Amino acid sequence: MSGNFLFVHVNEWADFSSPDAIPISQGYILARLRQDGYSGRILGDYQDRSLAPAEFKSALQELRPRAVGFSVYQENMDKVRLWASFAKQVDPEITVILGGPQVTFMPGEALLQMREADILCRGDGEEVMPRLARALFAGPGSLAGVEGICYLEDGRPVETGRHCGTGSLDELPSPYLDGTLDCRGKARAILLSSRGCTSSCTFCYTPRASNRTVRFHSVDRVLEEMQCLHQRDNITDFWFADPNFAWSRQRLETFLHAIISRAPWATFWCQTRYNLVDADLLALLKEAGAHTIAFGLESADRATLDRIRKGLDPDGISRAIRLAQEAGIRVELFTLFGLPGETPAKARKTLDFVRSHGVEISGNSISQQLHVFFGTPIAEDPARHGIIPLARTRPLYQSIGREYRTGTMSEEEILQMSLLWRLNRQDFADDIRAGTNLFTIAGFITRHRKLLACRPEADMMLASIYLHLDEPGPAAACLRRLRDSFGHLPEVSSFLATPLTGFRSRRRAVARKGCRIIFDCKGLLDGSVVPETECFFEMATLGDGRLLPDFEQGMEGVKAGGLTRIMVRFPGDYGNPALAGQEVAFNVFLHQVLEPVVYTDLAQVEEKAPRNMYRFDDLFNLKKHNENLYYMVLRDSVLHSYTGNLPHMMALFNYYLKLGFTEKALDLAATLPDEPSVMGHAGRVLLANGLAEEALGYLRRAADTSAEMENQRLKAHMALRQWDEAERIGADPRLATSLQTMHLRVRLAALQQLPTDEYLRRMDTFLDSQVRMMMARA
Repeated sequence: MSGNFLFVHVNEWADFSSPDAIPISQGYILARLRQDGYSGRILGDYQDRSLAPAEFKSALQELRPRAVGFSVYQENMDKVRLWASFAKQVDPEITVILGGPQVTFMPGEALLQMREADILCRGDGEEVMPRLARALFAGPGSLAGVEGICYLEDGRPVETGRHCGTGSLDELPSPYLDGTLDCRGKARAILLSSRGCTSSCTFCYTPRASNRTVRFHSVDRVLEEMQCLHQRDNITDFWFADPNFAWSRQRLETFLHAIISRAPWATFWCQTRYNLVDADLLALLKEAGAHTIAFGLESADRATLDRIRKGLDPDGISRAIRLAQEAGIRVELFTLFGLPGETPAKARKTLDFVRSHGVEISGNSISQQLHVFFGTPIAEDPARHGIIPLARTRPLYQSIGREYRTGTMSEEEILQMSLLWRLNRQDFADDIRAGTNLFTIAGFITRHRKLLACRPEADMMLASIYLHLDEPGPAAACLRRLRDSFGHLPEVSSFLATPLTGFRSRRRAVARKGCRIIFDCKGLLDGSVVPETECFFEMATLGDGRLLPDFEQGMEGVKAGGLTRIMVRFPGDYGNPALAGQEVAFNVFLHQVLEPVVYTDLAQVEEKAPRNMYRFDDLFNLKKHNENLYYMVLRDSVLHSYTGNLPHMMALFNYYLKLGFTEKALDLAATLPDEPSVMGHAGRVLLANGLAEEALGYLRRAADTSAEMENQRLKAHMALRQWDEAERIGADPRLATSLQTMHLRVRLAALQQLPTDEYLRRMDTFLDSQVRMMMARA
């Protein structure tokens, strides 16, 4: 074994370009180990850059590390176990160390259920790992003297106590300054100017993990890191991950003045408690480059805040939000639902609070269900806090997480709250306005229609989607429900009072402001086509601001079926640097012009809405470039013309289901060839759209044809809670090598509350099979 240590940052929810993909904790640890003469490397496993088994195996064989370490969270636990098992397969002698938030307060007995893990690292890794490294090289019997770990001895966990750092953070070497972390390709870097929290919130583990102390880096140290990242990696934007950026006002003011004078190019995101800011401090934050500040609201109900010992009040945070917005700083709000004692009405009150304060529901402002993590006061005594864990088989290395109900909210009501927050996301509103991802949004709404019926947003969104897709009948049904059930609400009254716009197609119509146009185009710069400017079957409305002014002006007066050439000047600040400030010649073919039709009341939508006919022959490119138009062409064409063309029929079948047109979908399905592969495909589409009962009828006609079809049947029975039938399918010897079946059987064991030993047996079988496949590929 060498003096090397290998770390793996497992974050499958972050893209490589995100600051979340910067392994800051492991970077600090490796920098500290390097200070003591060790060396090593950090590998990453990200959403858009998965870690390849061959890369991991090569690193293990090249470095021959004494140990491999993982930062563990509730969400990545199973993937960490997989990579740790793979490491043991490559090198059976390697030591696997688990650290991170999930491990700090994880019961030591969990090691007995993770055969691939050797040591749990508690507390600050930079403090513990150097001592652990020395012990690993010292030989057997040395681990007992390392404070802050847990390991097995004679089949029993041995705890050596927790270790919390007490000194200045400047005592730790910087992973940025020493080159441990490479931020090339990142637009923003994560920084820690302080650590720890002194609060007593019952849902958070940070105060206990930090021994209720706050430790700081010096202003000079943080400025040095910012300047280094700017000069070396061209980074100008920073994410300060301090739990409470304004904990020390005097220090923060000194820091902000230093940024203004020494890093005037910097911008940043930060978070703090609202009661620590005022107008003067917010003005200084803005001057220093703060573009976003996040406050921890958690709940807009005062009694709920008291119950979780947040110690703040909604009126105060209202003032802080207003002051930050007046200072020109974007506000984000951390919120939770499913809190102790919170009722559905109180949970909805928080959603309404966020919306009423003009806070965009995106990023950190998308609420989360409370996670019951190890180390939080709630996790220590769930019953005292009104938390009732769901009946599940749960290994010791997993905390309760989100699998609970409360004394005041059922499992379904908690799910409902999650759906309502998703429904109010800013990207949903933006997509509907732009006419993009309409089927995804409609499918989400129609699949959860029953749970979303308590609020008007679902019908408001569906009405807009249906009108965009020339479906006036369903749009009118949404408007009627809004009028009858929610007409007393101001936002609904305003929505219903706003004239709605439809479109009427006319032969050889002329494009004017307000018209919807369908066109192809490509831009030429110095005689060469610019790929970013090419589009086919693009649909836009003249005057809505989506198109560049020169383009819109050039399209006015063009007849449907006409070809025209337009000179377009791109703005100097255009997002694509290659086009910014350039004049580009566009060749445009105008397929179709639809004139606007304004409906001033519901009766007009019901009675006067035109039904346009769309005829395009190039269905392949239509599907590729304009899903909305592809749907409308399929819907408006005589279906017999597609007989024998199953892809188009199945596409229309799927669209009908997503739009909630179940009867139309099933009528179309009845015309499909009664062949196992076709029936299986139809069943899979039905299941994906939440219709498990209907799906089974089709999947049974494809039974025993493939492992994929059997797994679809297994999932359908699980969705219907038909455990015995699901177990029967899952135990079929023909599925013994199917990874999907193994994964489903692990979940099935948890849902049925099978003995923990059986759960672990299934999990280990699943892990072993994956490792064998990974070794074969490596």
